[in-house]
Amino acid sequence: MAEPTEPSGRDDRPVFLLGLMGAGKSSVGRALAARRGAVFIDLDQRVEAIFGRSIPALFEQGGEAYFRRLERASLRSLLAEPGFAGSRAVVATGGGVIVDPRNLDDMRALGTTIYLEVGLPALTSRLREDAERGRRPLLAPPPPDPAHSPPPLDPLAARLASLLADREQAYRGADLVIDGAAELSAVCARIEAALAEADEGRTPA
Repeated sequence: MAEPTEPSGRDDRPVFLLGLMGAGKSSVGRALAARRGAVFIDLDQRVEAIFGRSIPALFEQGGEAYFRRLERASLRSLLAEPGFAGSRAVVATGGGVIVDPRNLDDMRALGTTIYLEVGLPALTSRLREDAERGRRPLLAPPPPDPAHSPPPLDPLAARLASLLADREQAYRGADLVIDGAAELSAVCARIEAALAEADEGRTPA
């Protein structure tokens, strides 16, 4: 049996978009996939399809640790799909996929991981409505604790800052880091240029 052919470069491998919630992974992913003539996959949607419940419902059912196990199982099943390794698919991952370091290792082994870096003010602005409507389980404010200091003036900004502090080092373990705060077309163009430069052995600017 012939050995599978390895993709010739980063531009011919799957791309995995990483970053905190609100970084634009899904929007960038769809646009980038269209430019690459490739399929777009949203990992959160895949989790929901496989396990038959929404992300908030899965968090409510078993908490974050439970959800992370389902997320890992969903990612592993995707990576094992026939033909995926040699595709140019673009995958928008969940913001916490890097909580399990095995996920980053597995994605890097098969494709190119890209961290979409977006500053806290922009993230806070993008996520304000979602947080107020309860669409993001990890952004739910903790119950008040009179034994501790008063809550921050902006609980959402404080929560995002805490999440970023916990995860940024892992995000920066990605193959490429791209400024995700620019216009959508500009972000996609930067990713394409970075992939081409990496293939040519240059360090992306």
